[in-house]
Amino acid sequence: MNRKLLITAPMHYSQRLLKAFERYKDRVDVLHIPMVESTFDNTSEQMRELCDNLDKYDFVILLSRKAIESMHFHWHNRKELGSARFLAIGKDNDYMRELMGVEPPFVSTEPSPMGIAKELERRDMARGKLMAVVGPAFKEMEEPRTVPDFLDELERLGAKIKRFGAYLNMPTELRLRKKAYELIKNKDLTGIAFTSGSEVVAFSDGLKEVYGKDAHNLLGELTLCYLGPYTAKQANLIGLKTDIVSTCFNSFDDFTAYLAENEKRS
Repeated sequence: MNRKLLITAPMHYSQRLLKAFERYKDRVDVLHIPMVESTFDNTSEQMRELCDNLDKYDFVILLSRKAIESMHFHWHNRKELGSARFLAIGKDNDYMRELMGVEPPFVSTEPSPMGIAKELERRDMARGKLMAVVGPAFKEMEEPRTVPDFLDELERLGAKIKRFGAYLNMPTELRLRKKAYELIKNKDLTGIAFTSGSEVVAFSDGLKEVYGKDAHNLLGELTLCYLGPYTAKQANLIGLKTDIVSTCFNSFDDFTAYLAENEKRS
């Protein structure tokens, strides 16, 4: 019998994750119920300010594909990108090249915000530099620690930081998340795969809202899987167990391959 795995990724990139799971369809049935939705404001004053003042910044760090898309949208009618150097995470650098036509000065070995910080430190490229960090703002949910920890690290390295909210992350409607919780309560799942801290927070908040403060006890028989250590760290912070943490997190292909290799635990 195939395992039944729930994925909680937002709609805007869930198709890439579902496609990565297709290689293992003989072993796992994948259900998709998004915990988070993302939108960006076409009239964002913050992004307009950034695009009008790009020459002030040494680096513009784009923390997701959604950030790249927002940057491209707000910049596309301008002739020049200025003197700023652009950085993205892992394979998002390929997307940035394709969409914006810019070449990053480096691609960090570790595909994470903290990986960028480590590489900036190794190259001694952070101290005294002004950096625009472009990522999500949050509504109706607590912000995961990934971005704040990254900003703290950049400041420790001596960089000057200005943050720009390129898009908005918020929980999906509770009625949608309830479908996942009902599957859990009815023991219709064998595992859950989380790909971001935002998913973890929205999932946990809704579960507790529906079933009370001890709702995490419902997860005892499930295998909870996480894309990389930073997603798992957020889970630990809010009291979720971490059964499988992928050490390969450069792409969804890496993640699904890792889960397949560890299938006896999931």
